[in-house]
Amino acid sequence: MEYAWVTLGLSAMGTCAGNLLLKQANLVLPSPSLIEMVTSFWFMGAIACYIFDLIFFTQALQQLPVSTAVPVVSGIRIAATAILAYSLFSERLTINYFLASSLIVAGIAVMSRA
Repeated sequence: MEYAWVTLGLSAMGTCAGNLLLKQANLVLPSPSLIEMVTSFWFMGAIACYIFDLIFFTQALQQLPVSTAVPVVSGIRIAATAILAYSLFSERLTINYFLASSLIVAGIAVMSRA
């Protein structure tokens, strides 16, 4: 069962990394054509991260109920993406964000125990 939680965490990190790479692609190529975007290093890296996410999430679902895995991985994704976006892109983290995130995490905790 511990393996499932590890793969779930890896899945969340894959999505988080993919989202951050998409942000970087948009910063590096501010108004690219569709072809330029999908062939950029950053975009392809994001796709690779999403594939990584899919593989590990599938592995986690072999041992965890989907009703538990989805809310838990969503909470990890929300928190990790916001913290890393703040660190890497200087995006704002306000008190409202922390309040809303806390409510989401509390909801996830309640939902995963239901």
